[in-house]
Amino acid sequence: MKFLVSAFTIFAAYIAWEPVNACVTGPTDKKGRRLALSEAVSHKCAGELYDLSVVVHGAHILLSAEPKCERSLRSNECQECPSLVFHESTSPVKGGRHRIERSIHEFDLTEDFTEDHDGLVLGTFNLGTLVKAYDDASDGASRWYNLFTNNCAGLPINMGLHLGLDPTDHKIVSFVSRKLSNNVPSSVIMDELTNDEAGMAMIETYGKEDALIEAYVSTYIHDHMN
Repeated sequence: MKFLVSAFTIFAAYIAWEPVNACVTGPTDKKGRRLALSEAVSHKCAGELYDLSVVVHGAHILLSAEPKCERSLRSNECQECPSLVFHESTSPVKGGRHRIERSIHEFDLTEDFTEDHDGLVLGTFNLGTLVKAYDDASDGASRWYNLFTNNCAGLPINMGLHLGLDPTDHKIVSFVSRKLSNNVPSSVIMDELTNDEAGMAMIETYGKEDALIEAYVSTYIHDHMN
């Protein structure tokens, strides 16, 4: 999974793109309840099956989990299970820099992400397994944000690996690339890439915008497959 933001960076319904930061905090600022890890581990729905999807909102890429109640042994209780989002955003630090911060939020995806909340389903897992993968995933949390080396794509990539998924799957790369291409102005992407040697090399190699974004996504993913 090599990509601009990663096969997961979720930006609020509709967050303005900030050129220096493709992982700006999204709708979780205003909606959704943030869960402490201990609360997520002991969640009442931990044993329920959830569909895990990649969602791209604006330029923000994240993983969403929605309860699969029709296969629940406790169907009535399952109806009360919330959707969840696993993602990384950035928090500003004195001096104008940003640190990556990961979190889990409870959401109503239909209400909180009224546009572009459709995602690519990656598989079905019980919620407890997803929370463990979140806890085990090595990512760039607490490190400085960097578009090419440490952005919000890290958590989705590493969670996927802990779940036995292949982040380099062409379906994932293609889905994320297409969404980014549709959501982010080409001028913004080009401006970002021209500010970095690696970005300039990609521009010279791939030229066309669509091919360039897919190469960026694919490269980022492959560079973080550990």
